[in-house]
Amino acid sequence: MSSILHYYRETEPPHSLLPSVKEQLKSLHLAEDADAIQSIETESCFNVQTASVFAEDQKTRLEWLLAETFERQKLSLEKSAFPESDGTTSLQLEYGPRMSFASAFSSNAVSICQACGLSTIDRLERSK
Repeated sequence: MSSILHYYRETEPPHSLLPSVKEQLKSLHLAEDADAIQSIETESCFNVQTASVFAEDQKTRLEWLLAETFERQKLSLEKSAFPESDGTTSLQLEYGPRMSFASAFSSNAVSICQACGLSTIDRLERSK
């Protein structure tokens, strides 16, 4: 039985992201929209496809691989770092690879997982 787990990790956006987005909007004559943007927050979502249920030690090993070294508390299972939006003051976008195409990231991640004894992982994709 194959299942997909979703791990979310809060990430720090590049310092140049907000000014770049605003500049791009202004170049498209959307200055009012650019001025409305106050901040940009980012997270990575790890979509883990497994062939079977994890044992507790396997789950711990996977979480160790996915978490940032000094910020383990920023990794969560099945819960985004961002609160649900009502759509009036925030916009949430997610982009990543198509489910029909395994990325190079996934191939490398699965190889690392298998080397760490996580042989039940078939695919591991990251979206942002």
